[in-house]
Amino acid sequence: MSFGDQLIIARSSLTFNPDFIDPKEPTGLWFCESAEDVQAVSINAVKLAEGAEWKDLLRCEKFLRAFPYVFVSVANEERRQALVDRLRQVLPALEVYIPAPGAFRGCRNVWEFREQFGLSRLQELLIDARELPVYGLLNLSDILPWSPGEVPRFRSGIPELDRFTGGFYGGQLSLWTGERGLGKSTLLSQLLLEAVDQGAVACAYSGELSREQFKEWAVIQAAGPEHVGVYEDRETGRKLSAVAASVRKRIDEWWDKRFFLYDVGTASSHSEDTILSVFENARRCYGASVFLVDNIMTIGLKGGKDGEYFRAQSHFAGRLVQFAKQHEAHVHLVAHPRKADGGRKNLTSDDVGGSGDLPNRADNVFALEQGVIELQGKQVPVRTIHCLKNRMFGGTKKVAMAFDVKSRRFYRPGEAADKQYGWERQGEQMAIHEIEETADMPF
Repeated sequence: MSFGDQLIIARSSLTFNPDFIDPKEPTGLWFCESAEDVQAVSINAVKLAEGAEWKDLLRCEKFLRAFPYVFVSVANEERRQALVDRLRQVLPALEVYIPAPGAFRGCRNVWEFREQFGLSRLQELLIDARELPVYGLLNLSDILPWSPGEVPRFRSGIPELDRFTGGFYGGQLSLWTGERGLGKSTLLSQLLLEAVDQGAVACAYSGELSREQFKEWAVIQAAGPEHVGVYEDRETGRKLSAVAASVRKRIDEWWDKRFFLYDVGTASSHSEDTILSVFENARRCYGASVFLVDNIMTIGLKGGKDGEYFRAQSHFAGRLVQFAKQHEAHVHLVAHPRKADGGRKNLTSDDVGGSGDLPNRADNVFALEQGVIELQGKQVPVRTIHCLKNRMFGGTKKVAMAFDVKSRRFYRPGEAADKQYGWERQGEQMAIHEIEETADMPF
């Protein structure tokens, strides 16, 4: 394809004067941010065309690479960096230069520079221009020292699990699985409470619980057994948990603007794009750093029909990983097992979700399982948190957990579910009358 043909193709995505385009000129190609700047430079100057998208530049790659280099002629450092990032994301192989500090001499753009100093001095902007390093590569000697003990992270509140995993680090994805009814959602709600108690801002998507149900369970967990009463439903006789209005008020004040729930009442509530967009806003506006997606089966995945569904799951998990790393956040993702237990007592990573690729995407993989331990000479049923994968330190680990039905709290067997969260430490304890609980209470 001749350069003339490339010129015609480029005009659909770039604005320039074709009479003043010559790749043989030693000045390279000036990439401007306005039509006025293109006019000021005249020779070998372009900008993104109105209505065009950055991805459209893929059609112009041969045209752009016909020049010895691309000079991003934008005075404002922040806008210049944004333009450079978009340009190099689409065409990482381009050789890109940027102006030296102070090159614009206080001028706001190329047009203003030309008006003040004249056309003949416009080329001074190229003096000491800095060539950007190869896109996508890091010089190992430039990377700062890193220590796992100094990286921001949040504890689970389960000491044995925290010692094994090191905690939930920013920039990571934790994948959770387990048979239905074992309490994955309940456990993860408790983990978000732990993060809030450590000063983090949490944001959750729940595809299966209503907003009222999600909050009710979280309130009961935050209240704890000392502040949860039990009453009998008159119609069914079932024992239900209740929290006094005075305690609810203090809990609401404690987690105000620090615990958010994605609104599934919106028109595009289960769209993966919308969920990620809301997560982005939660991070930007409120500083959220711990996120929950419960669960991947309720997400409206792109291309999630027929045989592409498992691939769509993996793609969405990849987007969550990218989100976590970009924002140094920790994301918890719930996926049901791909198949029934089949007679085996323990799940493996191969059983997670519908796509065997999900565990590969995750930094941690946990399964919640049924188990039995011996406690004071008796066989006691427990839930076991089975760490199937820990990318940070390797190995596997099982941690047995008891469950307090009344307060919906997990706790270590032999201990008590009496942890005080921040709302309670800030004020006086309140006693609530209760009636005896029974084993048929909701999990």
